[in-house]
Amino acid sequence: MGLFSGSASYTRYRVTGDVPAAVKPFALEKLQWHAFHEIDPGTLTDKSTGWVSAENMSLTKFDDMHFAKDPYLVFALRIDVRRIPPIALKAAILREELKLREQAARERLSKKEKNDIREEQLQRLLKKVLPLPAVFDVCWNTAAGEVLFFSTSKKANEEFTAFFYRSFDLKLRALTPAVLAAALRPGDEETLKKQTEFLNTHNG
Repeated sequence: MGLFSGSASYTRYRVTGDVPAAVKPFALEKLQWHAFHEIDPGTLTDKSTGWVSAENMSLTKFDDMHFAKDPYLVFALRIDVRRIPPIALKAAILREELKLREQAARERLSKKEKNDIREEQLQRLLKKVLPLPAVFDVCWNTAAGEVLFFSTSKKANEEFTAFFYRSFDLKLRALTPAVLAAALRPGDEETLKKQTEFLNTHNG
């Protein structure tokens, strides 16, 4: 669930690196540079990633209404992906292979012919497939230097931290129970991490 839903699941991060004192205009500029762009149906692009408004996934304008809630910066990560169902691609390839064998009066096709057919059908089908969007809310507490990413998916978090770094040149450190505990007991982070993993394994 997202930031504006009744309940939410999120991953908490601490921002590391040199954050500019004037963080709002800095973040605004970076968000605009890395704003989301929809996939052009006429291209072979299969994925597009970028920032959008947390209130409207089609809005890439960031202002006080759709961006800043002092001391919070609120936005969202949108990831659109075009995927061809494997069975649909297989059916298209087999159809074209059969057609070519009949035209050439041959029982077998060369490896190059098969590869060419596969590439042609992949490109043809990709242009027909509608992108599937995924949107994840982000809340950056600039006063505390922390970021909430509203997903617990490992893959989504990996994409988010990588794109956040690419956009802002700032790294994010996940605030796991072990990290938070280590802040109270410096030097024990690794031990606490192992204890947490042990408990999670045996409680699962």
